[in-house]
Order: sequence, then C-alpha cells, then structure tokens
Amino acid sequence: MSSDEDVELNDDATSHLETITDDGGDILEMEDQPSPSVQSSTAATPPPPPLTVDNTRYQPDPQLLTCSSYDCVPIVAAVHPFPISALATTRCYRWVFTGSEDGYIRKWDFFGSMNGKTALTQAQRHYYVDSVVYAGVLSSWWENEETPEPSPTNEPITTTSKLSPVFSMAVQSEAQWSLTGCENGSINLSTVRHEEGRVHHVLRQHRGPVSVLEIMPNEQSAISGAWDTSVLEWDLHEGKTIRSYRGHNSQISSASCHPENEHVMLTTSMDGQCLLWDRRVPDPKRLPIPERTPPWCLSACWSVDGKKVYIGRRNGTVDEYDCEQQKWIQSFRMPANSGPVSLVKSMPNGKHIICASNDNIRLWNTTVESNFVIRPNSEPGFTTTNKKLSSVIPFSILPGHHGGTISQISIDPTCRYMITTSGNRGWEGNSTNACLFYDISPLNL
Repeated sequence: MSSDEDVELNDDATSHLETITDDGGDILEMEDQPSPSVQSSTAATPPPPPLTVDNTRYQPDPQLLTCSSYDCVPIVAAVHPFPISALATTRCYRWVFTGSEDGYIRKWDFFGSMNGKTALTQAQRHYYVDSVVYAGVLSSWWENEETPEPSPTNEPITTTSKLSPVFSMAVQSEAQWSLTGCENGSINLSTVRHEEGRVHHVLRQHRGPVSVLEIMPNEQSAISGAWDTSVLEWDLHEGKTIRSYRGHNSQISSASCHPENEHVMLTTSMDGQCLLWDRRVPDPKRLPIPERTPPWCLSACWSVDGKKVYIGRRNGTVDEYDCEQQKWIQSFRMPANSGPVSLVKSMPNGKHIICASNDNIRLWNTTVESNFVIRPNSEPGFTTTNKKLSSVIPFSILPGHHGGTISQISIDPTCRYMITTSGNRGWEGNSTNACLFYDISPLNL
C-alpha cells in the first residue's frame, strides 16, 4: 500500500476545501475568542460556543438550479487495469474510491487530479477525447478479501482469504469507514481514515454476490442487495440485520434513498421490477412495467424533488413514473442501436437527466416535446391524438465514454463535478476500464 501524498491546490480548489481536512473530515468552525492577555482578570471566562459545521457549501450554486442546460467536460482519466464495478466518494469529494474486478479498492485524490498534478502520457491520451489531459492521482490501495466464516466449534481456520471482485461499495461521508461487498455474500466493514483497509467486522447473511450497498442518511444503518434476491437493512452498531425487504424475484441491481424523506427508498432488480418502500410499513408499492418493455433494469433514480422516478431499460428507453400514483407517464427513446440504458441520474434543475447507454452518455431534457417520446396509448413519436411530435433533438452527448457499459455515475452535492466509470458489474456487457472526472458548469441558452 502506498502512502498519501501532499496536494497543491489552485485558488478555486483551495476555496472549496478551506474548511476540509486532508483526511476528508470537516474542520469545526468556532467563533473568535478574545486573547487571554486582554481579558479582564475579574471577569468570568465565558464558555466556548458550540461547535458547528457549515453545510451551506454542499448546496448547488443557484445558477445550477435554474440553468437551461449544463456543460460537462471530462478533464481527468483515472487509469485502471480492470473493469470498474463500484464507486464511492466523501461528501466533500476530497477522496474518491473505486472498486474493480481485480479485487482492489483504489483511493484517488480528486482535487489533486483536477488541478493537474499528474499529466497523462501521450500514449494514454490517445484513448480519450482532447479535453482529458490529466491522470488521476492515486493515493493508496488495498485488497477486498473474503474473510472465511468462523467455525461453529471454534476450530482454527485452515482456509486462506482470497481476493473478491468489488461489485459494491459505500463510504462514510468523512471517510472514517467503508462497506465493501464480496462475491461470497459477505460485507466487509473497514476503517479508511486510519489503518486503511483493515476489516473490523464482517456482515454475513447474503448467499450471493453483494451488488448494492447504500448507507442511510443517518449513517447508523445501511441497505444491501445481492444476487440472492434479498434486500437487507443493517444496524451498523450491532452488525446485525434490522429488517429484510421481501418482494424481488431476481438479482438486485440498485437502491436509492428518497431525496426528501429518509423513510422512503426504491430498489430495482434485473427482471425489471422497481419497488417503492416506506420503511415504516411492511409492503412495497410496485411500479408497472410498460407494454412491449423487456424485463430488465440496471438503474433507477429519483427526480430532484422526489416526485418522479426514472428507470433505464434494456430496449434503450428511460421510463418516467409518477411516484404518488405509481403510474407510468412517458418514456424517452434513445437513438437506434444505442444499446441498453445501464445508468440514469437526475440533475438539480429538475429538467435534465443523464442517460448512459453503450454508445454514449446523454444529457436529456425531459421537458422537450419530441419524437423521441413514447406515451401511453400512442405510437412512438406521436401524441394520444395522433399528432406527430417535433423532430427537435432533446439531448446532447457528453464527451468521454464510447462503446462500453457504464457501471456508476456520481455527482457531487454542489453539482460542480461528476465521475463516471465503466464496467459490467459481473453481468453482461463490455468495459472500457475508463474512470473520468468531469467539470460541470451552467448554460443559459
């Protein structure tokens, strides 16, 4: 394992990180206190003010909430030798973690990478678009090992640990600890900030590869999903399951918490099902699959206000649903031969979504009427009154990826940066092994 390196930041990044420590934690801000030398000797020393954390710096710039579109430009390529299945970041984006099929977790210095601390070689640049000129700064790495299950008779363990592909991963907001899923169904709880990669506890109950990990907003519990069709909620203090969410009949492909209600979440499975859960009630609500839609789903996401859900399908469409009514509203059809939509993400202006298919990543304006829209009781490209929709193009292509399955997309809380990775997560599809860091800026056309 390599050691962390010092990072030189430019003025923009320094401003962004002025209250962030080198290890990813927040510096707690205190009000200025008078110097002891000028205080009255007879006056009682006032108690120190409470420690506070400034969360306003994790809010998007107002322009990013009202802009008509976005300009997303890739700048950095974090070079990987194998397909990437898992991606996680700290809340401030100080550190980025990737998990690959080779069984290694890699820790990247995000701002050191964006500031151009290391340049790509000419041979490496050949594989990327012209704007990608910097290489990711690799800080450290460690193995994702499957720890043998203890013997019930307390006999010595004779089998050795083996490396497991990292199909899923989640990291605490300040990189104090992480969860990584293993191929045998176990979940490693490891420290990150200190003793990187040391496994302190193993969560065991799944009987297949763990494909989904999501830390709940309170960071006291986590959701996991696996190829054994089970979805479990874990108490991270006790290391035990709190609840099992039953309803899926296929491998779990994604899970996501509601943006405004921590009691609500969605889960999807490979057979195309998307279930909406209220953790306070036993049964889920099921979103219907549109007619002529094949049973397949790798990704789903909430709209920024939590009122809609977007689901990527194998037939190259993204379905839009009304959450309250559990009703299919419309679908957005990718151009011909684009391939399956492996990942979707919503943008903070409430109009755009990011759709990743085999050919490209697209920024799609969901408010534009076009012949790429499919609605209930109508033919593709037509309204319910058989009126042909506009031939306007409702999307723009984001540069960087081409010809590979997108495994993960992460957008930071301020919507200034984005990270994309390529890999098939153990399922079907090709990989370009690419991990790109993007810069996002608002556009008003």
